[in-house]
Amino acid sequence: MRKISYKFSSFINNALKFLFIFVVIGSKYRLTRDFASVKFSKFSVVFFIIIILLGIILNYLMKKKFNTKIIFISILSVGLIIRLIWFYSIDSIPTSDFNRMYICAEDFLKGFTYMFEGTGYMARFPHMSITVLYFSFVQKIFYKNPLIAIRLLNILFSMLNMVILYFIAKEVFKDKKNVIWSLFLAAIYPPMIIYNNAYASENIAMPIFLLSIYLFLKSINKDRKIKLLIGAFFILALANLFRPIAYVVIVAYILYILIYFKEGIKRKVILVSTSIMSFIIPTLLVSYGLIYLNILERPLWKPTEPASISILKGTNFESNGRWNEEDAKVFGECDENYEKADKRAKEIIRERLLGSKKTDILRHYATKYAFQWNTGDFGGICWAEAGLETESNREKYLKIMEKNDGKELIKLSKDGESLVQLIYTIMILITYLALYKKKRNYKLDLMYILFCGFSIQCLITESQDRYTYVVSWIFILLAMNFFESESKVFIRNGEESSER
Repeated sequence: MRKISYKFSSFINNALKFLFIFVVIGSKYRLTRDFASVKFSKFSVVFFIIIILLGIILNYLMKKKFNTKIIFISILSVGLIIRLIWFYSIDSIPTSDFNRMYICAEDFLKGFTYMFEGTGYMARFPHMSITVLYFSFVQKIFYKNPLIAIRLLNILFSMLNMVILYFIAKEVFKDKKNVIWSLFLAAIYPPMIIYNNAYASENIAMPIFLLSIYLFLKSINKDRKIKLLIGAFFILALANLFRPIAYVVIVAYILYILIYFKEGIKRKVILVSTSIMSFIIPTLLVSYGLIYLNILERPLWKPTEPASISILKGTNFESNGRWNEEDAKVFGECDENYEKADKRAKEIIRERLLGSKKTDILRHYATKYAFQWNTGDFGGICWAEAGLETESNREKYLKIMEKNDGKELIKLSKDGESLVQLIYTIMILITYLALYKKKRNYKLDLMYILFCGFSIQCLITESQDRYTYVVSWIFILLAMNFFESESKVFIRNGEESSER
């Protein structure tokens, strides 16, 4: 099995040395475009200087072997202050799908369940259902100002991201300095700050997902793996309720168990089957529990709109595989009939792929892949700002927040987009360079597998910047891997190398 894990790791490493070039080019292209259209504002200069100064101070404290607990608390405090400043700077309101979800949550509190019935929006896209119920819960508890409450809860979730990522880094890296630097990067990582003002379900899903990752990594070197794996898959089921990531992550977990774990085949089969059951059981209980309570008509994994519609959008050359009205209206044109829409979508997909030149198809998917990972804010700026500019019920939301006019003291689309992209591009470049290290950290192979999995998913289906935000944290660890000492890497099954 050691030979298999080594060969598989080498295969991923060599493949990404080529495939990651598209991500580097894409992020650099976006950076060049941002600098051409948006000035590097005073805000960006000041924030960039502050980051550099904080980095210098952190480096000094670690060289002087300052108390780790104090450094830990200080970084968390910096992260909290940055998030509170961003929270105060803009009166964000729900937009697009999240506006619809918030409205549905209000109606649910009034006793309506139309959104979950027939071809209602949440029945078409049932992965949004739990977030609607979450919004309803917040509206019920924090009835005076639920919008502020949701964003403050987002900050709490973001702080949890930092803490859990710190413990993940402790599992991955042996150099304590790299663990601290990982926490620092999590504190200043733009998307993990920006999304705090977005009413996105990813805010809830990410800390749960990270906890699942932590338990899985924790299980690698443990003799009694079963409890940790059960916990990892169970918690993944909870994360999947808010963001449908399970298909990719379960495949990544199973691949890692089969290839990297040192147990025999029989033991691995037991580990995998038991772990999968720990994912299935809570998913079944939640789905059928909501059906029993007459909230849902169908299980959460059975949408009334076929998945082929999303795949259809992903094949649209003009939109680079992103949402587009042409493909979105196919379901309606087929009288919202599942079978008819599924058949029609597959026909169009077949026509597009078989009727196009191979070079055009290759160009389409190469561009789609590069664009999926090229945006440093993962769409967060749009989700935070767009509501104040586009939503017709803007005044209603401002009234809830007791505001006469929505403030935007910091408008990142003008004042900070270039800085956000610069930080991200630097991290992407470092991540790419880390692929050329002679020895590899096998625990980080899980992150590479996840990257490949989410890339494939977004190549097949409709693509949005937001869809990969939930896994955006991997670049913190992958970039820090570049600085990990060659003498402190895992060579097999998490065992530490003593070579120098």
